[in-house]
This record gives sequence, C-alpha cells and structure tokens, in this order.
Amino acid sequence: MASTPLLEAAELVSRERAAPGFWCLGFRSLEIAARARAAHYVAIDLPGAFSVRLPLGIWTARDDTFTLLFREWGDRTTRLACVPDHSLVSVIGPLGNEFEIPEGDTRATIVAGGIGVVPFWLLARQLLEAGVRTTVLLGARTRHMLVGIEELRALGVEVRVSTDDGSVGSHGSVIDAVRTMPAPDILYGCGPPAMLRALCDHANVADIPCQVSLEETFGCSMGTCWGCVVPVRRGSEQASGYPRAADERRDFDFARVCADGTVFWSRDLLWQR
Repeated sequence: MASTPLLEAAELVSRERAAPGFWCLGFRSLEIAARARAAHYVAIDLPGAFSVRLPLGIWTARDDTFTLLFREWGDRTTRLACVPDHSLVSVIGPLGNEFEIPEGDTRATIVAGGIGVVPFWLLARQLLEAGVRTTVLLGARTRHMLVGIEELRALGVEVRVSTDDGSVGSHGSVIDAVRTMPAPDILYGCGPPAMLRALCDHANVADIPCQVSLEETFGCSMGTCWGCVVPVRRGSEQASGYPRAADERRDFDFARVCADGTVFWSRDLLWQR
C-alpha cells in the first residue's frame, strides 16, 4: 500500500489537450511526485460548489511534478479541466496499493483499454528499471480515443495498438491481441470492466499470473463508505475477513477498491454474472 497519504495544496503548472475530450494536467508537489508508484491515485477537492473529492490515477511523475490524464466526462472532470493555470488545488495522495514487479529475466505484457492506460507509464518505467522485457497492448474504440502512446514509447517499451473500428493499428479488441501473443510471465491490465473480466478469464485459464487495476466509482476514497466494494474470493488477502453470520450462505467476501486496491490478482476477483 501507499505510505501515509499527504494533504497537499498542489499548483496546476501545465495543461495539455491529449485528444478530443482528454486532458493531461500537471501539478507541482514534490512529495507526491516522489512517492507515486504505478496504480496510485489522488483525491482532488475541486474549487466551486461542494462535491466529494474526485479520484484520479497518477499518470506520470518526474522531479516535483505529477500529471493526471483523464477524460472529460461529467461535472467533476469538466470542472477540473477548467481550473485556471497556477491555481492551488487540495489533493490527498498518493492513495492505493501497487502492482508487483517480477524479478529476474521475465516478460510482461501490459493490457490497457482507453483511459485505462493511466497506471502504465509508471509501471512501464518500474518494469524497465527492473530489467523486465515489456510490451504494451493499447486498445480503444477508435483512433480519437487513444492516448499515451508517445509517452510510453519514449520510455523505450514496445507499444502495439488496436482499435475496435480498425481506424489505426490492428482491427479488433485488445483482448484479441492478447490471445495472439506468446504467453508472458505476467499480465497487467486496466480498462473497462468487460475487458478486465475477459483478461482475467484468459489469464486464469492459461495459468498466467495477472494483476488488474479496477475502475470504480468512489465516494470517500478512504475506505469508510464501502461504496466501491467488489466480490472477491473468501480468504484472499484483500478480503474484509469479516466472519460469516450464522445463517450466511454466500461463499465470497468483499473488498474495497479504493482502500484495499485498486490492484487485485485475477485469481481473487469474482466477476458478477
């Protein structure tokens, strides 16, 4: 898990329109940038009318600055996209747990769907530093919804692109691309629920270790409201561990994505049918 999170007033120092409807904002906070690891996120108190804090994954972290790559979707993300340059924004973070990094001569495949690319700049950097041969499979519905390609390639990892409509890269889903590749030593994934479920099913059947970062709607981002729970295998490390009630028949437990995740092993997740 991330160390004790910080409460920071982070200055908005950069703004880039990454694609139609997608933004990359840079915030200056030496401590958060230094502590950020792959799959960590921050919770942002937006200026203006009251709303619960907006949780967003950390995209890049260099020196004293971290960036947030997000899609403008709904009131809170629209408000964030409109925050004036050099504003101070209240941020709590880093929050969440981390991906595990393999050791030795290993091969990793990262599978990202759309804005699910966010955890993977930091992960790719960590894997490269560990000497892990890394390939990124990045998919989206269409070419206009692909973000992060150049930043990942600049790190030195191989990036293969696929689109559902065939507008760029291979024609098909990113899961189609996974199935055509030689099996890696470990899989990582983030993206829409249907994509992640298919990736977990593939990994479990093929007996490939797989970790995924889940996207959920958070309320408190601190694990207190239990609004972002997912079913997990009873007895798994991230399960609540609450004892069964006398008349309880369910054979699964729950975990909070915000506080126990966002990263889970595919073998522990129980997807609702």
